[in-house]
Amino acid sequence: MIASFLLMSCADVPIVQHSSYFSISSFLNEEIKQHQKLKTRLEKEVIRDEFKESKNIESPNWEHELKPFFESDIDKPAWHLAYDCDTVQTDSLLQIVYVALDEKAPVRRMQIDYLHQQIQKIEIQFEKLNPWFSLKRKLIYQHLLGYHIEGEQHMVLSDPSRFAINVKFIEFIP
Repeated sequence: MIASFLLMSCADVPIVQHSSYFSISSFLNEEIKQHQKLKTRLEKEVIRDEFKESKNIESPNWEHELKPFFESDIDKPAWHLAYDCDTVQTDSLLQIVYVALDEKAPVRRMQIDYLHQQIQKIEIQFEKLNPWFSLKRKLIYQHLLGYHIEGEQHMVLSDPSRFAINVKFIEFIP
């Protein structure tokens, strides 16, 4: 009898669900499937302080390449009510902008641009700050074109380090 009372009382506890924000992880996983199907290659340029390197990547590890974007996913229970959302709609363009209300949220701003109901561009301002370390990044992902990441990293007792990554998507041509 006591066990049935405990089971009944647990069943009455409401399940807290978070409001749904744009899931960049879901979007990127679909993009990865498309790139794998198209056998997309990358032309990648990395600039770190004064050092510059360019390379072509025939078989990208997409999860690794897009890791900074995956780290910018705001659709998590921890960020429930952490963002204000605003939309602007014109004939063929829809723009959704999320702005952080919570100072601890690393994604300070995210803008998603849709053209004819298809995502064209995602822009993200990302900041991680603590007394020993700071990281600021601006990320831009353009559907079927490529992405750009630029930023600055600073650790206590060291000079700031600046970086930029420019990537173009190149479709496989048999």
